[in-house]
Amino acid sequence: MNVKLSVLSVGALFFIGQTAFAQKVKKDTTTTKIDEVVVVAYGKQKKEAIVGSVSVVDEKVIQTQQAPSVLSTLQGSVAGLNLISSGGQPGTNPTIYIRGVGSLNGSTEPLIVVDGVPYNGNINNISQDQVESITVLKDASSTVLYGSRASNGVILITTKKGKLNSSPKVTLTSLSGVSSPAVKLHKTLGAADFMKYSWQAIRNNEQYTNGLTPSAAGIKASNNLISTLGYNPYNVSNPIDANGNVVPGANLLWDTDWEKEILNKAAFKHEHRFTLQGGSDRTTYFLAADYLDLAGSVKSSDFERIGLRLNVDSNVKDWLKVGMNGAFTTSTSSNPNQAGNGYTSSIQWIYNIANIYPLYMRDANGGLLLDGFGQTQYDYGDNGTSGQMVNAQRPLFNNENAVGALYNNRNIIKRSNFTINAYAQVNFTKDLNLKSQIGYEQYLLDQNAYTHYKYGAAGSVGGRVAQDRDLGKTINFTNGLNYSKKFGDHGIDAQALFEVYQFTYDALGAQGTGFLPNVYVLNGSTVPESVTGYVNQERMVSYLGRLAYNFRNKYFLEGSFRSDGSTRFSEDTRWGSFYSLGGSWVVSKEDFFKNDIFNYLKLRGSYGELGNNKILYSNGTQNYFPYLSLYEVGWNQLGQTGVILGNVVDRNLTWEKTASTNVGLDFGFFNNRITGTVEYFNKKSLDLIYAQPIPESTGFSTITTNVGSLKNYGWEFLINSTNFKKDKFVWTTSLNFSLIKNKITEMTQESFINGTKRWAVGRSAFDFYLPVWAGVDSADGMGMWYLYEKDGNGNIVNTTTTKDYNVANAVSNRQYVGSSLPDISGGLTNYFKVGNFDLNVLANFSFGGYVYDSSYASLMSGFSNPGRQQSVDVMNAWQNPGDVTDVPINIMKQNNNSGQSTRFLYKNDYIRLKSVTLGYNIDPELLTDLGINQFRIFLQGDNLWTWQSHKGIDPEQNISGTTDSRSYILKTMSLGVTVGF
Repeated sequence: MNVKLSVLSVGALFFIGQTAFAQKVKKDTTTTKIDEVVVVAYGKQKKEAIVGSVSVVDEKVIQTQQAPSVLSTLQGSVAGLNLISSGGQPGTNPTIYIRGVGSLNGSTEPLIVVDGVPYNGNINNISQDQVESITVLKDASSTVLYGSRASNGVILITTKKGKLNSSPKVTLTSLSGVSSPAVKLHKTLGAADFMKYSWQAIRNNEQYTNGLTPSAAGIKASNNLISTLGYNPYNVSNPIDANGNVVPGANLLWDTDWEKEILNKAAFKHEHRFTLQGGSDRTTYFLAADYLDLAGSVKSSDFERIGLRLNVDSNVKDWLKVGMNGAFTTSTSSNPNQAGNGYTSSIQWIYNIANIYPLYMRDANGGLLLDGFGQTQYDYGDNGTSGQMVNAQRPLFNNENAVGALYNNRNIIKRSNFTINAYAQVNFTKDLNLKSQIGYEQYLLDQNAYTHYKYGAAGSVGGRVAQDRDLGKTINFTNGLNYSKKFGDHGIDAQALFEVYQFTYDALGAQGTGFLPNVYVLNGSTVPESVTGYVNQERMVSYLGRLAYNFRNKYFLEGSFRSDGSTRFSEDTRWGSFYSLGGSWVVSKEDFFKNDIFNYLKLRGSYGELGNNKILYSNGTQNYFPYLSLYEVGWNQLGQTGVILGNVVDRNLTWEKTASTNVGLDFGFFNNRITGTVEYFNKKSLDLIYAQPIPESTGFSTITTNVGSLKNYGWEFLINSTNFKKDKFVWTTSLNFSLIKNKITEMTQESFINGTKRWAVGRSAFDFYLPVWAGVDSADGMGMWYLYEKDGNGNIVNTTTTKDYNVANAVSNRQYVGSSLPDISGGLTNYFKVGNFDLNVLANFSFGGYVYDSSYASLMSGFSNPGRQQSVDVMNAWQNPGDVTDVPINIMKQNNNSGQSTRFLYKNDYIRLKSVTLGYNIDPELLTDLGINQFRIFLQGDNLWTWQSHKGIDPEQNISGTTDSRSYILKTMSLGVTVGF
């Protein structure tokens, strides 16, 4: 908390200082244009006329970062937006939340629209060099025209275009870089320490559980150490003596550094971009090509992308304008398992398998076991048939080797994305036009997964190949009538639109076993295992309109309406209506407001109701027919084709609805050298889609229906300042932050447990609900937890401790102990220009949230499971009666010392230097004779430095605040050059 207050205090003092400085600046140094035009839903609008909440990230900000996903630019740049990366595998999409989490079981993803058309492909297919701007629509007034898909916000991506009457301009950019994990992993024991403390854990069990004397327990531990662990990394048969010391002459034969073997500490990156743009007096064009090759944080992981884009616009006649945006991208990525609890999961392997287990097979004496070709063989811990008593059988993660899986297995994902959007605009008058636009997108995903024919999970069946081919097709057709007219002091803008949307998802999969070496295709299968295939399709027809009025560009009123008919719902509930009303007042245009300090002040507010039609199955995939009681075919009934009932449904199921209120204040003073925005919002999600429990006597345990409500509310702040502006020196600053709360307001039952949370009315869906750790009993070194005695009203009247975890873990005894949602999060950007040098620095931060570190909990199990890797912190464990320590006894027996409790719940505050770009622009006059009009050399760094309150994990974990052994995001340093002709 002290750190958080210090950071906020520094920020406040900084801007107070800037205010004092700006008072001395002359009035002719205006730096912000209030009348700029921004992209909004189905068109453009002057910034001054916007009554809703809209944030824009322009090309300059986008170019300062180098993540494969262009959406990563939004983190730290947009107040109220929380972006969570998916780890160190390049080519995977981040998770984005706008103004909190608006659903418990439905989709929480914002709608993404590219050049006016909903986008269903992989967002990593869009190169940042091709993007002109990204607009984030946050409130009902700005998003309502997207109706049933807009409750989680909308992100509009606008790609670049050429300019009229401009000669062709060619730009080439090339950069190379190197990456490594952005933060360090938890420190773990080396082989020597692991052997000594394993001996200690065995001795403690013999002494304190079985009642042996200390000397007898020590002897037994020494004699049983190798047989318990299964492997002996020393050159002597009994390496640890009865006192826990390494015997004289004992030397380690191996000490496997799994982190070094698995993680890529030098992941190389190469990127090359080409653009050509220009235009005549009637036609503009933009042509782009890009190539990206990027290695991931885990060895053998990578991402390669090739893309093309062509945008053309032409004023064919004074009354007719046509245009086309087309793009094709293909990518290939190698995705080894690097999250979750599978045996081959890279990070979990590092945190679970001790260094005493070798990378390669060893004989009983510790020597390398070579194959028939004289090559080393990965040790899979399942060589019991060899007859060896040691160095043959691991007590955990048997029959697997995560390093071997990186090279013996393969998981290749190929993606192809083709999009084309074409439009024609007929101008009936200068005020009235009709615009028709059709968009088509085809997205193909081809995944080939191979598991080795001899080693690992599929070794017993001769290897396995699984291939999935998914095809997504999107067609979107929009007809829009647009009217804009000024009548003296009055202005009217109106839109009437009709839209048709269709999405088809065609999936095909097959799997087989029994392969010869180096055969990776299904045709090599001896035993076909399974074939799957299905087609899902959804359609939506929409009518929408917007009417805006302004008086003297001072008072603005706007109303929007949309009616959607979606095939996701039954005929009785198919149509939904969504609307918004908003207004604003530019107070600074009033005569009474004239002053020498504030030159711009605008009040605005809006209210509206939106929808969410994305219903998910429990595994997170889309449910396209939730109102239909479907039959599942293909079941084998004693050799006959079988049919079973797949689900029970609520035919009245309908949209989740969000009632959204937004109030904002935009300001500018000292001739707009300091500008900013303060906003308050309240989003109440109603009719939440939820799997409600039903009696299992029906044959099903749940029914998907509309129950409950959820509220997200809070404040957003944005402050921009031009601190200094001269010909040779420019310094600007931008600070944004948000304070967002979450509360469940209605449920069908009082409460229920959901993992580490307890969902209850009046509480946040992200409040941890855990047993409370009480420390270590100094008498015997075992863990303790608090017990809470309550009166008849549920008030705590007495607190005691217990060593019985099962009692402490009772639902009635657990306590609410903090939220995974931060109290405050945001970003700070500083831009400097000194002569021909420029520097852009962006840091993002988060304070007040908690994280439950299950990875560290596993590392602090105190050797309860033999062979499991441990943290170096177990060296501080309890030793003798009377010892005072926070680490329980190391004892090799099952216990609950590392059970789920507040012992492993930590504050998750962090500050991250997200991006740094330093560039030098050679004076164009020096290059004129070479035909070059731009030559820029630059250094780019991403995630270069991270301060965090809890070390050992990447602080940007999932929104629920739990870890899943995912790989760590990368810090990257690149050197690049841009040449323009």
